[in-house]
Amino acid sequence: MVQILAIDATAWLPAAFIVSALLVVALPGAFENRLPLIIGLLMLTIAAALLPLFGYWLAGRTHPNAIAGLLPWNDAAGFYGCALSVLDGEGLSAFCQRRPAYTLYLAGLLRVAGSELQLALLLQTVLNGLAMFVTAYAAARRWSLGAGLASVAILAAFVATASMATLTENLGFVLGVVGLLLFLSGAERRSGTLLMAGGFVLSMALNARAGAFFVLPLLMLWPFLARDMMGARRWRFAALIAVASVAGFLPGPVFVALLGGTTGEIHSNFSYTLYGLAAGGKRWTYVLTQLPGATSEQIYSAALELIRARPLLLVAGLAQGFLEYLQRLLTYIPWVPARVVLGAFWLWGIAALVRRQGTDFERALALIFLGVLMSAPILSIDGDTRVYAATAGVDGLLVALGFARVAMAVRDRPVMVWGGAVLIALALPHLVAAGDPRAWGAGMVAGGLLALAGQRGLRRSANGPRLASVGPDGAGAGFAALLTLMLLALILVAPWSVRGSHGPQQDLLLNPVCATGAPVLARLGRDSPVVKIVEGTTGSHWPVVTSHAAFRAGLDPLTHQYADLDALGAGTAIVFLYDLTRSPGRTTRTGILIGDAALVPSDGHLYQICVADNVEALLPGARGITSVHPVHHANTVSR
Repeated sequence: MVQILAIDATAWLPAAFIVSALLVVALPGAFENRLPLIIGLLMLTIAAALLPLFGYWLAGRTHPNAIAGLLPWNDAAGFYGCALSVLDGEGLSAFCQRRPAYTLYLAGLLRVAGSELQLALLLQTVLNGLAMFVTAYAAARRWSLGAGLASVAILAAFVATASMATLTENLGFVLGVVGLLLFLSGAERRSGTLLMAGGFVLSMALNARAGAFFVLPLLMLWPFLARDMMGARRWRFAALIAVASVAGFLPGPVFVALLGGTTGEIHSNFSYTLYGLAAGGKRWTYVLTQLPGATSEQIYSAALELIRARPLLLVAGLAQGFLEYLQRLLTYIPWVPARVVLGAFWLWGIAALVRRQGTDFERALALIFLGVLMSAPILSIDGDTRVYAATAGVDGLLVALGFARVAMAVRDRPVMVWGGAVLIALALPHLVAAGDPRAWGAGMVAGGLLALAGQRGLRRSANGPRLASVGPDGAGAGFAALLTLMLLALILVAPWSVRGSHGPQQDLLLNPVCATGAPVLARLGRDSPVVKIVEGTTGSHWPVVTSHAAFRAGLDPLTHQYADLDALGAGTAIVFLYDLTRSPGRTTRTGILIGDAALVPSDGHLYQICVADNVEALLPGARGITSVHPVHHANTVSR
């Protein structure tokens, strides 16, 4: 039963939290600081983060960036290899110099996990759950417990898209949530310290996982929208926010310099996106056909020249980007009925921000959402919904606010009519044009207009529940600050301790010399994780062993080399190799190995592995394992 629940968690979790929120809707007022409720909410959010991760492992499901929910693949492989290199005292590759903060974050997680990837992913997911808790607590404290649970419904679906992968979205999400809530708390308390901290952390989040950068300049407008504030104080707050936002760009170059890289690679991949937009909305790969082998500087120059020569092409590209944003809204929620309901709350939350009598908290939230909206045309052509990781917390708060507004007017017939119309507008595309993203985008636009119209009819009943008017919440800011300290410890302390402890390893290679293939040295199941595909219907989640049928059924069609992975037979072991041997001139120590599942252990011990290139039925680009030999003095290479 536990296995079935975990496997389907990505689909049923949002629905479960929607139902839970509706069940507690009768509890009026704000969420009180009662310890049992706080502990219960904490446990629920962590469980909501972990269940989808275990679902991937139990089912052997393959994410586009994680084979069987474990082995790093595509971009995730690059970040994982870089994190291991950092722990060994080596520099960053050009790939990881683009977003160095996540490399250090992952290295810190691996250090705490003893270099075991599966444990590091577990810790990464727990931190995602803590970020969900901070958001849910803020919503529950401000509006109601039901609103807090509604925020978990949408954030659990978002977190499930990346927790199993070594991707920058994970750090961007946690930093983004912390920065968002620190800034909103600063706006609510009118605290310059919290406003600066929030702006700095949110800027760091957007540098860790590039996203809606237009949020940052809009943060500086908040002091001028606040009510009853002296003019000098407005300018002082705006200046503090500006300094903090700019300072958030500095850690990246500092990290790269400390690790021996060049700062010119930071965000260099945006040049590909800009050229595609300038060409009328092409994908990032378009530049590869037009300017093969060009550097980032050359691509930027070509893009700017194209914009000057044909500006209307850029306008067309931005328009296409915004349409794609509308079509992908909330599509990370897999079960359509839950997506429709949460979409309705989300739209009601947006409509609730468009009010003359809003609070400082709501004005700041509205500015941040406007920054996301302004950034969408640039981001959405090349990026799926994960590109908004740093601002995903906004979705959680919007859903919570929308839920609270609807719950407040549960007996208000006109509003309920408008609410029903919003639901119909979102459900209709799935009834008449299922699977058509254009229909869903049109439904979101129609639903948004209906929600705005419905807000005009919102009136407070004399005896009905009201949106709580609460004072500044010190505990919420404290939770966010504590999570910030945990992140800083993982980035700034853990990766730098005992770096490069094991040194060169050529002398540890054992006899006999490999009969076929070349020798490599690896800790199988530790920093060289292993996934086994076996016959039968049973498997395990730690280590990951999956049945052949489950592995094929769980392959995401968007996965790179999908057909080749699908062709792998039962009895196959897939290894992400981190080679502990070092030799002069070696440029890479990572790669994919394929071998006999019965031959390849996954106990975390040190092994000499003989590998060869010319083996039949391999995954293209992988090498074959011809033999495996234990190294008994493995304690000499403990990290």
